[in-house]
Amino acid sequence: MKLDSILADVSSQLDQQRGLGIEIRDVTDVPETGPTNNGVWFRIPNVSAVFVDMKSSTKISAGSHQDKVALAYTYFVRAAAVIFDGFGARYVDIQGDGLFGLFSGKGSIFSAAACAITIKTAVEGDIAESLRRDRSIDLDLTAGIGMDRGTVMVRRLGTRHVKLNEVWVGKPVNMSAKLSSLAGSNELAVSDRVFRLFGSSSPLQQRIFCQSCGCGGGVRGRGLDAQIEDTTYLWSEEQTPRDLGLDFSTFHRLKTKWCSIHGPEFCEALISGKRPRS
Repeated sequence: MKLDSILADVSSQLDQQRGLGIEIRDVTDVPETGPTNNGVWFRIPNVSAVFVDMKSSTKISAGSHQDKVALAYTYFVRAAAVIFDGFGARYVDIQGDGLFGLFSGKGSIFSAAACAITIKTAVEGDIAESLRRDRSIDLDLTAGIGMDRGTVMVRRLGTRHVKLNEVWVGKPVNMSAKLSSLAGSNELAVSDRVFRLFGSSSPLQQRIFCQSCGCGGGVRGRGLDAQIEDTTYLWSEEQTPRDLGLDFSTFHRLKTKWCSIHGPEFCEALISGKRPRS
């Protein structure tokens, strides 16, 4: 196609979009099928965004054979996508070595948090084990995970000839991506507004989740009525760097994964809001 033809098509498309105008339509949930390409933007409140980023992907790509790189990406992206789906993400997008999932609806913030912790657990467990099965593959594959929550808008703005790509506008996706870069290897970083929304009655802020369980399998609440000074908290609060454009002053890190013994019980407690057995 000639340049003048392409530029003429651009002008035509802009005229078409001008004719459609802008309509913002409020909806309660992230649409699973995506918005139509007819000038309508969907605006969705209270969306929890989880962004997963493969750490050192550039180093892996540059220093490994193509078959190793392909296998690492295959395991990492497919496993994360399966976990997003399993926890009910309304929308999942793959962006090279990263993915983000969007959760909306009642209790979605807890499903999103459980999803993030499960991805951390899988990266350190099943994904790492799958790579170790081939002794010729020695990759330090880790993930940084970020989570934020707020209002997003979405509209399809691709072309019919290629793909009707959705464009997501709003802070949660952007902020969760920046938080994933702040997170260390196999860490979850959440904004202070997300941490506050977990609520003091949630397993995420109770000692149920925030102390070492001592069973050797990972994290679980021990002595739920014990004094705070007798526990070791696993969340750490930190000041946000000023140069990243984050709109909150502090964020919280979580380094732990699900306990291999008590994980299912506490995952269920997190999503359902029920208190697990002591």
